[in-house]
Amino acid sequence: MARVGMVSLGCSKNQVDAEHMLWHLREAGFELCADAGVCDVVIINTCSFIESAKQESIDYIMEFATLKEEGRVKVLCCTGCLAERYREEVRREIPELDVILGIGSNAEIVRAIKDALESGIETTRFGDKENLELDVGEKRIISNLPFYA
Repeated sequence: MARVGMVSLGCSKNQVDAEHMLWHLREAGFELCADAGVCDVVIINTCSFIESAKQESIDYIMEFATLKEEGRVKVLCCTGCLAERYREEVRREIPELDVILGIGSNAEIVRAIKDALESGIETTRFGDKENLELDVGEKRIISNLPFYA
């Protein structure tokens, strides 16, 4: 199965969303990798709260787009606030992205990645924000140190 890495930017809510997506990916059989630069699939879970956060998100996407052009990354995904807030611009300005999911479509991450890997199908979805699972309980992969709340 493909190796998946994630760069999660922004707030604690974004981190929980990222951890929940990673849990779903691991449950689906994907191998999770801490170093996104050596993965088949890279997910940039973006932030766009302030201009510098937006720019940081774009910089990371472009960094991994370069790795994709070099053939080192097979599938490049954008999730989170930048994808949600700048829907049309992200699709239009960053054609290297294979998957773009708004926050209401986080649960579709496994299917979208499988489609991109197996069939080259690009996915762009923006589900209703009401679809975002808020109480993820133990359905997440904790990514910080154990002494953090």
